[in-house]
Amino acid sequence: MRFERFLERAAARHPAVVLQVSWANGLDIIRDLDRHGVPLLGLDANPRAVGFSSRRAAGLVCPDPKSDEEAFVSFLEDLGRRLPLRGVLFPTHDEYIWPISRHAERLEPWFIIPFSRWEAMRRVYDKRQQIESAWRCGVDTPRTVFVDSAADLERGVREIGLPAILKPVESLAFKLRFRRHVLTVDTRDELDRVYDQVDDCGTLMMQEIVPGGDEELYTLGSYLDEGSRPLAVFTGHKLRQHPPLFGHCRMAVSRWVPELADAGIRLLQELGYHGVSQVEFKRDVRDGRYKLMEINGRHWMWHALGADSGVDLSFAAYSDAVGRPFIAPRQTEGGRWVILLTDARDAFREWRRGERALLPWAASYRNVRRDGLYDLADPLPGLLVTYRQLRSLVRPPGAARTRKDAQAPGASSDA
Repeated sequence: MRFERFLERAAARHPAVVLQVSWANGLDIIRDLDRHGVPLLGLDANPRAVGFSSRRAAGLVCPDPKSDEEAFVSFLEDLGRRLPLRGVLFPTHDEYIWPISRHAERLEPWFIIPFSRWEAMRRVYDKRQQIESAWRCGVDTPRTVFVDSAADLERGVREIGLPAILKPVESLAFKLRFRRHVLTVDTRDELDRVYDQVDDCGTLMMQEIVPGGDEELYTLGSYLDEGSRPLAVFTGHKLRQHPPLFGHCRMAVSRWVPELADAGIRLLQELGYHGVSQVEFKRDVRDGRYKLMEINGRHWMWHALGADSGVDLSFAAYSDAVGRPFIAPRQTEGGRWVILLTDARDAFREWRRGERALLPWAASYRNVRRDGLYDLADPLPGLLVTYRQLRSLVRPPGAARTRKDAQAPGASSDA
């Protein structure tokens, strides 16, 4: 019934189709576009995706693109034939973006795709090309050695030293295997041992660990049109993440950093990028320079802070896609975004270890504009996540857990 109502609304206005609605990334695209009256459909391979409980969008289960890319693309073609107007696609994770980008010609009769095609997208997702593009256009990076064989490890130790990090040039297989996108190595023996586990993942990067805590992480979020012209630009500061150092955002604040915006846009233009993206930097406490961490060619977990600060990246992309482009205003500063469920749990554990005082933590909520899950006007997704978390806490010891049992805070691989 909800799908039929969605089709009725989609006859009057181009709908938006949000792919993977299991966490804050997709939920907040739905909530932002709903404010503008856009008809919305959420797709996810997980039938228990919390976004299916949102009152703001219809929902359909789709094939998993990781296990059957052809079935996924064929599903979209069949869906597209049912839409009265072409839908605007908003995939939120790499495994959904890549097949859409690769098969854009098949999908374009039915959908508007507001991001780069595969030739450009492949450059963005190849971290070697990210780093080399940064070097060409004068964007600072951590010291980096590319590792194609065990012989390159010796050069990495000489030029970078230890401890260091190892991460893949192409991250999806690595991330699926290790459930994280970075591995830390402290000693030479550990480096050799870890490399034996990852030497079949293609070219790797050995990088220095830029000093400074999670509070030194900054993001450029933007929407660039087909000519790589910026129509919406936002910068933010990550305050806390889970787990520390290489985790996912717990709380972030809107903060305009012009040199960060300039560096990130320059890099995206060097890559010829089109679409919404996150360019993450870390401020090096030794010299105050912002060093490139990575580019995510998609919405990231706390993108909605941009919308709550006046820079609605999702609506900028939608408007440009349907032929009504606009340039977003300069952001307002000081607003905060949070995942309370994750942040409260971690803060309590930190307090018990003597690592955090609770009063300053509570005071940090003074300017929170949005929780990535909880929304009084759309309460069911947040309530569903809370119920699943509480149920997992009371499950008898040793009870089996599956991926479908619960969506753990921070389980979505995102910055």
